[in-house]
Parts: sequence; structure tokens; C-alpha cells
Amino acid sequence: MKALRVILIIVAVLLAAILIVPLFSPATAEVSAETTIELEAHRIFPKVASFTGRDLWDPWLTQDSTADARIEPNSAYVGSSYSWTGQKVGSGRMEVISVRENEYIESHLWFGDVEEPALVEWTFEPVEGGTHVLWTFTQETAYPIGRLGMMFGKVFLKQSFELGLANLKELMESMSYQQSALGPITVEAMPAMMALVADGAGTMETIGEQLGGLYGMLFTEAGKQQLEVVGAAFVHYLDYDESTGFSNYRAGIQVSAPGMDAGQVKAVSYPEVQAVQALHTGPYEEFTSSYDKIGAYIESNEILVNGEAFEFYQTGMQLESDPALWETLIVFPLK
Repeated sequence: MKALRVILIIVAVLLAAILIVPLFSPATAEVSAETTIELEAHRIFPKVASFTGRDLWDPWLTQDSTADARIEPNSAYVGSSYSWTGQKVGSGRMEVISVRENEYIESHLWFGDVEEPALVEWTFEPVEGGTHVLWTFTQETAYPIGRLGMMFGKVFLKQSFELGLANLKELMESMSYQQSALGPITVEAMPAMMALVADGAGTMETIGEQLGGLYGMLFTEAGKQQLEVVGAAFVHYLDYDESTGFSNYRAGIQVSAPGMDAGQVKAVSYPEVQAVQALHTGPYEEFTSSYDKIGAYIESNEILVNGEAFEFYQTGMQLESDPALWETLIVFPLK
């Protein structure tokens, strides 16, 4: 009887711990880590937001030799995804939901087969000597087991986040970055092309967020119409307000045959035109310098342009993970 009483007391204590202790733990669990990386935000942001190179610094993958990761970047960042499976790390998936370029990333994270995702956020703030980077994980936990598990799990998550940021800092600061370069500025023909386009409008900060959805719509419609996609995807800027940074534009893909209008998607044909053009090599965030140089060339040579511009994304994150190697043809049609 004495032994039974002891067993019952132990069971009661355990039950109390399981049921009572979690009452004092918040339903929302949050873990964060921070560091300062000695680079400007536009050098760091693209790799984090697109998941390119994630396998080189991820605190879990780097400790599981069996881990297999699949990275699917998106040119507009939103929709970029990263999934993994491994004996130690299990399986999961993360997807970028929204961004403010060079400032903020919101992602959803699913572990295994769970239906409700956790929230993963990144913030990038300029500071003296570089960029302050904050990485935050937030998850709702169920009472009592979820809360109890997270009480202990937060300690290990915190350590993993700190390790991940240390890995990221070391990786980014050790990379040799090529500054953006602009090739020769010339006046030559922009060839005629057939395209499917979809209209958009916004500032340079918001256009990047919109393009992913527009290109998805265009590629889907090209498939429905059995049109072969040829050449580089592009943006056709119809105007630009220097005081506000606002532009009306068309996202476009080149196709091999005339298409048909379908909802927001329009089939257009561009004639051959003479244009001022030059090849920008480097991150999209450094377009300003190239545009300034082309603008100075147009002004000094007294060239009359029609106020529109094209960006043809010849090599982007879908083909090359290093932003320093991205190639964009910038074109200003003449009047």
C-alpha cells in the first residue's frame, strides 16, 4: 500500500505539472535573435527573401547530413518557398507571404503535416557600420502539451536562431561583392515582338511585390493558349512621376505567336523601334545608378525619347542565385 501511495503521489505531481504549469505560459510563443551585419540591407535582403543559399547558413540543415532542401525563389520574393526533409530535422516548408523590400519579410512556416503555420519575420534596419537584422518566430500553442513543450523548446530555438544568424553574418561578410556595372550605352533597334501583358501601377517599392502575381497570371495564360514563351520577361514602364515615384506599367512575357485577350491578360504586338539601351549587371536595388548614367547620356547627346522604358530580365534569380550576376537590359525607345 505504501508503494502504491508513492506511485499515486508521483502521478498526481506529474499531472499537476502538465496541467498547472502551462497555465502560466503564454498561448503565443515568441523567439527572436538579432545581429548586426556589416553590409547594406540591399546586399542581405535578396538572399534571405528568396531563400537562395539558405542551405549554406541554415542552423538546422548544417547539422543534419541527411537533410535534403528544395529552394524555389520568386523574382518578386513573395511566393518564394523553401522545403526540407531529413532524419534529424524532420520535414517542413516555408513560404514568403509579404515583403517591404530591404526592410521586412513575412513568411509562414509549416512543420510536418500541421495545418496552422507559424509566423517567421525578418526586419532590416540601417545602423552605423551596417544593418541590424532581427529574426523572429511566433507560434500559437495549444494547452496543455503545446505550451509545455514550447516552454522547453524555446531555449533550443533561441540557440538555433543565434547560430543561424552567426552563420548568415559570417557568410555574407565573407562574400566578395561585385558592384553593379553598366555596359556600353548604344542606340540601336529594339526588335519587334509579340507578347502577353498585364497592367499594374505603383511605386518602385510596391511594383516588386506585384510582379510575382502578374507573371504567374501571364505564364498560366500562355500555357492555356499553348504559346511558347521566348526571350526574357520584361516590364514596360508607360510613365514615371519623379515627385512621387509612381508609375503605370505592363508586366510582359514574349511569346512565339499572336495570343488572345483573356481577362486582365492582353495580347499585344510591339513594332521594331530605335532605342537607347544598355545592359545593367547587378542587383535590382542598384538600378538607380544605371538609370542616371543612361539619362545623362540621353541629355548630353540631345536624344529625344518617348518617356517610356523597358527592363528585360535576361538573367535573374530563377537562373542565378548571386544578385551580382543578374543581367537586365534597360531600354528607352526614341520618339
